[in-house]
Amino acid sequence: MKVSELKEGMLLRFKEPRIYKFLRDSNEDYWLDCGKFDPTQTLKWVEKGQPLMIYLGQKKMEDPSYYGGFFNVREVSIDGKVAWMWPDAWRYVEAI
Repeated sequence: MKVSELKEGMLLRFKEPRIYKFLRDSNEDYWLDCGKFDPTQTLKWVEKGQPLMIYLGQKKMEDPSYYGGFFNVREVSIDGKVAWMWPDAWRYVEAI
């Protein structure tokens, strides 16, 4: 999925079931970690599937994020939690 094609309120999901987890950045801000995982490793605190996500838009922050130092992040709502998506993670996502 191209980030330029995103519109607020779009329904999204992973192209195929995959492992994902939430990484706490600061305060109550989280990153959605859904990159490539090694299936031979035992992973704790992860979910697996194709949950529905709602694209919430882009957020401009006053201070850089802890992971990656981003000032502009794109937010999704997933499993009732607001999380930021890594720029390279959009390739795993499709619009519904």
